[in-house]
Amino acid sequence: MATINDVARLAGVSKGTVSSVFSKKRPISREVTERVLEAAKNLGYFPNHVARSLAIKKTMIAGLKMPVSRDSSMSGFEVQMVNGVMKECSKQGYRVLLDTLPEHDDPTQFSSDPVDGVIMLNPRKHDKRILRYSQMDIPLVLVGRPDPPDESICYVDNNNTELSAQVGDYLLAKGHKDILFLNAGSDMTVSLDRRRGLFEAFHRQSVATKRIHVLNYSRAEHRNPTEYGYMSLRRMHGNVPFTAVIADTDQVAVGVLRAVAELGIDIPGQLSVIALSNDATLSQVITPQLTSMELSAETLGAEAAKILIEKMEGAKGVHQRIVDAKLVIRSSCAPNSAQND
Repeated sequence: MATINDVARLAGVSKGTVSSVFSKKRPISREVTERVLEAAKNLGYFPNHVARSLAIKKTMIAGLKMPVSRDSSMSGFEVQMVNGVMKECSKQGYRVLLDTLPEHDDPTQFSSDPVDGVIMLNPRKHDKRILRYSQMDIPLVLVGRPDPPDESICYVDNNNTELSAQVGDYLLAKGHKDILFLNAGSDMTVSLDRRRGLFEAFHRQSVATKRIHVLNYSRAEHRNPTEYGYMSLRRMHGNVPFTAVIADTDQVAVGVLRAVAELGIDIPGQLSVIALSNDATLSQVITPQLTSMELSAETLGAEAAKILIEKMEGAKGVHQRIVDAKLVIRSSCAPNSAQND
């Protein structure tokens, strides 16, 4: 079986150069890279990641912990996030281990994957997992802010308070004061921030916040976000007044649209709908086209990966980065014709 030394000898380069070609840890010229790859091909050489990991005491694997819905479906936001992480890790010679299983609070159930560091989505209030990674001395980057705030923890996030306030201002400007808000899980920091931002928008315009009806997604209760949107709309219709729905994700919005179609409600004539994430393809193929908040999920993933790679390679600094969000106006929102005070 060919070894890395055989490839180096045939290609006329050092063993370190061969290693760098396969690991992408440092730039190698195109001519030398092609010579090394040709030599490896002729010799039938393949890099042994296990042996390399033992030698350098690193797995060269980044963990991505991203629990998904019970039916294992992934939203457009989650797919874009994974793409951002994978692209950035690939550039730096890291592979990605995707863990979609929910993490338990029980420390005996806490997984210890063969990774050099972890990107973790959807941090919760007083999240015990953050402390566990610190105790295990595993580099960690959050997608979402920690609660309570902690200047020692690296994270990337949108300004969720600001973006939900922007959505509140937009709907209020169209005369919508009775809102059904299908928020994320009640224990998630993103849920707290978005609720705060929407309430701030109502306070600024002296509109009573009791006119906002907030529900929260439950992984135990709902098989997926679409079911959450559908069940929530059916349950609340006729029981509380609302002229607009804010959906946590575009998948939740799809469930809302399915329910209102069954109820014979016209969108946007009788009800406006807006989603706090933007699957550009989905938003434009459903009818009406969905007004959404673009969160730049791929950028969030790439930024998280950049920070994690720095930490896995020994950097000591703390980075907390905010990625801008943008409201994408389409045709699912209209002025409130009733204009109820």
